[in-house]
Amino acid sequence: MKAVLTGIVLAALLAVAAAFVLDTEIQQTAEQHYRTEAVRL
Repeated sequence: MKAVLTGIVLAALLAVAAAFVLDTEIQQTAEQHYRTEAVRL
């Protein structure tokens, strides 16, 4: 039972960490993603 609870806690922590990284590092607005010198949105 202790191993199951530990696994659930670790999975939750991993999910929170992944959400934080994806939200702050990976995700960009359309303006940032499609920015070029010739096009302004």
